[in-house]
Amino acid sequence: MDDFLKESRPLIERIQRQLENAVPPTLPPYLKEPVMYFLETPGKKVRPLLTLHAAQVVGGNIDDALPAAAAVELFHDFTLVHDDIMDEDALRRGRPTIHTRWDESTAILVGDAFLGLAYQELLKSPPDTIPRVTRVFSDALVKVCEGQALDKQFENQPNVSLEEYLDMITKKTAWLLQVACQLGGIVGGGTADQIEWLRQFGYYLGVGFQIQDDLLDLIASPEKLGKTVGSDFKMHKKTYFAIRYQEEIKRSPDLRQRYPAHFEAFTSPEAFRQALEELGLIEETRQVAREYLNKSLHALNQVAASGTASPLRKLVEFLAAREY
Repeated sequence: MDDFLKESRPLIERIQRQLENAVPPTLPPYLKEPVMYFLETPGKKVRPLLTLHAAQVVGGNIDDALPAAAAVELFHDFTLVHDDIMDEDALRRGRPTIHTRWDESTAILVGDAFLGLAYQELLKSPPDTIPRVTRVFSDALVKVCEGQALDKQFENQPNVSLEEYLDMITKKTAWLLQVACQLGGIVGGGTADQIEWLRQFGYYLGVGFQIQDDLLDLIASPEKLGKTVGSDFKMHKKTYFAIRYQEEIKRSPDLRQRYPAHFEAFTSPEAFRQALEELGLIEETRQVAREYLNKSLHALNQVAASGTASPLRKLVEFLAAREY
């Protein structure tokens, strides 16, 4: 895992410079200070790396793909800043969130600025690709907002099916990862078939990534995760394992004698985690995430032969082994 991060360091540094250069020097200090604060927060830069490597795998170059990669990361930052407000998270990557360090009004403005900067970067893509990349990017904005709306809706919806959950995380998380890959394929000059396989690669990667991310929110160490563990539990988020827990309890009279009918009834994230361990649902969740990641590799194999040491393949392996 450390090898992947070490190999990616030069690209991550290029992405970081592109992000910082995207911020106009004329921004008022009230806005520029929190924007730069957030951009300087360490991160894995998974989404922009997907864009750069997707461009490379179809024969394109990094320079053409860098603006789109920065746009994807700024889009992601927009969602994170607003998510932190809605989820009442105090930490992001080990640092105080924008609304905690400043206030909610500032955080809303910062999120909006990130979205505007994202479009400015996207428009620096090769001219012949701009109609396609802006259409894909704009569609993603609507889908991500739909996904976030469903996520909030489900907090107060007593019963959520796995099908509904998968639809929500497809829109909230997987859509942006598949768009990151599509944009790389487009600006890299890929064929229609290559771009479609990259879209599928990003979709399966995104679903597996989110299922895994939900689990890490419950079982990771706070030091590695960089934020408070159990925040999803406290917000009554409907996750894969929370839905599966309620399914198991509902169909077993014996289990209803031993465990609460609803996961919200547990007094702490630790108590819920213990119950999941006993029921084998943590391992099941890990397995489901791995299955989606394997499907992503199958899609990738249609673009890059399985025997090649593709950076995209290494990225999937990195995500499969991550603990934060």
